[in-house]
Amino acid sequence: MRLFLFLLMMSWSWMVTAQEVGIIAGKITDKDANDEPLPFATVLIQGTQKGSNTDFDGLFRIDGVTPGTYTVEVRFVGYETLELKNIVVTAGKVTEITASMSAGSTNLEDVVVTAKTEKDSDIAMIMLQRESLQMLQSIGAKELSRKGVSNAEGAVTKVTGVSKQQGAKNVFVRGLGDRYNSTSLNNLPLPSEDPEYKNIALSFFTSDIINSIDVNKAFGANLYGDVAGANINITSKELGNEDIFQIGVSSGINTQTISEDFYSASGTSKFGTVDNPTSPITDLNKYDFKNSFEPTKAGTPINFGLSLNAGKKFQLGANALSTFLVASHSSDFTYQNGVTRDITPEGGRSKDLTFDKYEYHVSQVLMGNLKYEIGENNFVSYNGTYIHDNNQSVGNFNGFHASIYDDASNPIAEKSFIRRQQENNNRLYVNQLLSYIELNKNISLDLGASYNVVQGNEPDRRTNSYAFDGINYETVSGSAAANHRFYSELEEKDYAAHALLTVKMNSEESLNQFQFGGNYRNTKRDFSAMQFNFNFDAPTDVDRDNPDGLFNQQSLDNGVFNILTANGNGVDAFVPITYNGDRRIYAGLVNYAREFNSALLLNFGLRYEQIEQDVIWDTNLDRNTFNNNINTVSESYVLPSVNVKYDITDDKVVRLAGSKTYTLPQFKEVAPFLYEDVNFSSFGNPFLRPSNNYNLDLKYDWYFTNTELVSVTGFYKRVEDALNRVQVNSAANELSYVNTGNANVAGVELELKKSLIQQYGDDNSMKLLNFGLNVSYLYSNQKLVDVPTDALTVRFTNAEDKLEGASPLLINADLTYQIEREGLDFTTSVVMNYFSDRIFSLGTAGSQNIMEKGVPTLDFITRTKLGQHLGLNLSLKNLLNPAFKLTKELNNGSDTIINSYKRGMNVSFGINYTF
Repeated sequence: MRLFLFLLMMSWSWMVTAQEVGIIAGKITDKDANDEPLPFATVLIQGTQKGSNTDFDGLFRIDGVTPGTYTVEVRFVGYETLELKNIVVTAGKVTEITASMSAGSTNLEDVVVTAKTEKDSDIAMIMLQRESLQMLQSIGAKELSRKGVSNAEGAVTKVTGVSKQQGAKNVFVRGLGDRYNSTSLNNLPLPSEDPEYKNIALSFFTSDIINSIDVNKAFGANLYGDVAGANINITSKELGNEDIFQIGVSSGINTQTISEDFYSASGTSKFGTVDNPTSPITDLNKYDFKNSFEPTKAGTPINFGLSLNAGKKFQLGANALSTFLVASHSSDFTYQNGVTRDITPEGGRSKDLTFDKYEYHVSQVLMGNLKYEIGENNFVSYNGTYIHDNNQSVGNFNGFHASIYDDASNPIAEKSFIRRQQENNNRLYVNQLLSYIELNKNISLDLGASYNVVQGNEPDRRTNSYAFDGINYETVSGSAAANHRFYSELEEKDYAAHALLTVKMNSEESLNQFQFGGNYRNTKRDFSAMQFNFNFDAPTDVDRDNPDGLFNQQSLDNGVFNILTANGNGVDAFVPITYNGDRRIYAGLVNYAREFNSALLLNFGLRYEQIEQDVIWDTNLDRNTFNNNINTVSESYVLPSVNVKYDITDDKVVRLAGSKTYTLPQFKEVAPFLYEDVNFSSFGNPFLRPSNNYNLDLKYDWYFTNTELVSVTGFYKRVEDALNRVQVNSAANELSYVNTGNANVAGVELELKKSLIQQYGDDNSMKLLNFGLNVSYLYSNQKLVDVPTDALTVRFTNAEDKLEGASPLLINADLTYQIEREGLDFTTSVVMNYFSDRIFSLGTAGSQNIMEKGVPTLDFITRTKLGQHLGLNLSLKNLLNPAFKLTKELNNGSDTIINSYKRGMNVSFGINYTF
């Protein structure tokens, strides 16, 4: 009936406008899906420029067709082209086509059709977004490739309202940073590799292993409640339609790095292997350190990448076993030259340094997937992933530093020198078992379990600080930590499981359903560290280019210096700095979905979580002398959520979502462990309280073709007892974590995807020009109150302010041109990003906020496939090479630069071959 009314309406419209032409209209369905409509199929008339796309009901219409006999093509991503021959168009009439396509081999108008959808395509991502009840934004592997995205971190920053702050590992979603977001792989949670962060670094996950990434900004009962910004879920790759064996190699340079002599820390390797991850010292009178204080000169800094993709499917009767393997190695060099300062509100200096920083990043990834498909819809799969990620850096800082030479009026104070050599070595082991079982036509069971291990080591971090006496450099006396070595080990084990039973009401086609489920997660973290300080009773001359001439066994024997740990040099000297965290989450959930009519769908969810978290510490700030250093959190949460979806028309959708969530202080945030850096030092606060979050979203989507949409979202969030990292009143004005009152966030997001050119030739050639744009405007305000419950004193400069990391304006845009014809598939893209000025650090004690200045970035990516086997890739990233700047306003109203550097332009060329 709906098809009849649709055709009747089109006939009337056509009769009013013209009688000398005809119309081709109809419906395309999927036979293997009980003749469900097939949306987003492209319908073309051969020999003309006329065509259309099917809507979400599989309907299409082509107006103004000159009378005659035609061949009509039906195309869909992942399908063989379908040709419908001898289609007769008569003036003044509608020619109706009803075609049912099959995933098997079927005769249809004498045409054989073989079909299966590509799950990582742009069309599939739009379909997922269109059909999802929740407010979901997805980016697939095809879009990652087109935009030259190399990892998950780069991918999510292309999503509306998501940005990356320089100096922070993870992303901000709607102005909310790491602690307010969550990360999962195949809908199972992941641990963190870094004690500073709640979430694992998204840069770990290279595009080689990503099928798609979903950014869910609206909470549902199926998500863990410790989220206010977004849940970022990475779906790993599995074998697609065909067996595959592909190898790839790439190489490139950074324009700023290639001309520099590059230095690396002694004891590091090109592959990131660590020979001495733990301290070799067992006697403070023995200088048994294995690595030198002098960095080594590396070879030519050329970036390199190698990848392998292989997969094969085995048919086992009516069932199938798919195997898929991804292996990759990548390495890249970066060099930075810039300034870093610490300025008082009156313009006085405590630090004013120029720096040269050499960074080397190397990673290896190995992922395997086994999937056993039982019948049509049931499966059991195993995902195993190993990621090794190693970062090495050498930083040389020259200039004034008050802790080294505090007389700023003396010119020699401007020649102080600090060198910091650092290596962070991280390993992630992921084991996941997933299954989906249809118990009958109306009842299904979704099961998953994971065991993950993260090992994060910082082996032999070295810091040297030298003053200049006018002739020679000399060590700093009276501050043993000015020259030190630091070793740390972190291991986090994460156990998780979920079960979800779905019961459809009425019939298997009905959207009315109940879901009952539960989650369990246990996260255990063990952290230990040792720091060895070199204590000089008097300033001692040192050759900064040969520090091992001073730091050696002879100097130790002669009493030039002695070695202390964080616990001195007595009986407790080798007692490590430790903290241990154990978090247990037990959750139950229920979802009820009700389809009131074909247009209105409502989902009400209720989630209950019981949380038990214990953190025990014995640190350089608070010894556990009486075994009472423990922070315990025991909370129960009832978390409601409502999602409403209303189809205004077939292609226009409105969604409304509301929910309550919470934010839990992380392990390190409550452990009083002092972490020291050249630019900052921070420690935890055991008196933090969890935050409560209230979320509201309203979204309008218009899907006007299979690749085009307009989306507008308005949102509001309230965070009670917001958590912030700020400078507190302490001996050295370190950073710590405090509750700072309530915060409010509101904004508008716009997303546009538009096809500017669509040309199809008789030889199955294709020319496309697509434009993408997403813009977000954000308002944020938080009360800055020194709450008495956190036992720390904070003197905020302002009584209220914006959120840290929240850019009022974010813009992402891309323009993609694609040519496809026999033997050639060519895609080129220009990708732009811009963020406006945002708060990097809140001002305290009379100092104004440190601001990160907004910058644009521009990338150019070209990918070419020649024939069936050979692929060529070229990318030019950071073409504008803007300076990244942190600034602070002084009392006289002027801005001063706190930190500034450039990253250089990255040029990369790659080649891959598919056998």
